[in-house]
Amino acid sequence: MIQNIFKQQVPPLAGLDISTTAVRLLALDVTSKGYRIQSCAQVRLAPGAVSEGSVADPEAVAQAVSDVVRRSGSKRRNVALAVPGAQIISRQIGMPIEFTDADIEQQITLESDQYIPYPLNDVYFDFVVVGPNARNPQTSDVLLIVARNEVVDRRLEALVPAGLSASVADVEAYALESAFPLLAPHMPDTARQGITAMVDVGATTTTLNVLHQGVTVFTREQLFGGEQLLQQIQERYGLAYPEASTALRDGALPEGWRSEVVEPFLDSLANQVGRLLQVFFSATGQSSIDHVVLSGGCAGLPGVANVVGEYVGLDTRVGNPFEGVDFAPGIDASRLRGNGHSWMMAAGLAMRSTTDVSR
Repeated sequence: MIQNIFKQQVPPLAGLDISTTAVRLLALDVTSKGYRIQSCAQVRLAPGAVSEGSVADPEAVAQAVSDVVRRSGSKRRNVALAVPGAQIISRQIGMPIEFTDADIEQQITLESDQYIPYPLNDVYFDFVVVGPNARNPQTSDVLLIVARNEVVDRRLEALVPAGLSASVADVEAYALESAFPLLAPHMPDTARQGITAMVDVGATTTTLNVLHQGVTVFTREQLFGGEQLLQQIQERYGLAYPEASTALRDGALPEGWRSEVVEPFLDSLANQVGRLLQVFFSATGQSSIDHVVLSGGCAGLPGVANVVGEYVGLDTRVGNPFEGVDFAPGIDASRLRGNGHSWMMAAGLAMRSTTDVSR
């Protein structure tokens, strides 16, 4: 039996971002004045607890989830979480234009061996109708997303000790789309009407989501992230991983560290972003993008937007989902706004409480 947790009615929920380096929980609401952050917290993970997008140390991750719930003070027990794109399979398939969602699900189930390279009982799957096929208007293009049970279940199991349950299981690239409404009011009109590339640079993976009028039209992931910078710091200054991570976060490295390790890393990052954009251009036939928005831990490096922007020749900025939002009493708004780039995934997941989950 297929257990489909991707399309459920959404109660008030919190976004739970389980990344390689930290667990972040964020809850927000829509008020008459806009968006309001109700609760949030972050707990760092030990190296290796999450590896290559998979939960490698379930006990450590479960403890971090329990800790982040306690620190946040959140009373919400329903969460939205995300699976890395590298852990899912997505493909576009065709279905008769008159098919309802129930018809499509039944067809996928009956013909699963054509669409899914695993036994049906071993996967979760979801789909979204993209629209009529450009060449055959009698056929709908349907985006099918498949995840192995073990990939999703390990994340679900980490919620149990904290008394949480998942109302939404998303894909990280699409969580960036959900965060876009928090950014759009503070960007030029061309961001809302044109094409925006959202680029999240995490510890090990860089995720690209290209939006047209706020809707995903292309996603891609690439193995590149802050771990490469930490490795350079370890090798150059003879530091162990924890010390290198702390020193980078606090800016407590030897004199000249920015020119010796950060600037070469930023050049590599700009090159990686350029490659991802070229893949988009080649795959879609598009020739231009209006804006690039950077997020993730590496987006906090000094000068990153300038370096990437100059390399790709596009308007490039660091995204901050907390710009212009309100905060509940007791939340350190200044600290959060200063690190907003690191909260993009959590913010996008939290936004699922305000948006249609069946997209």
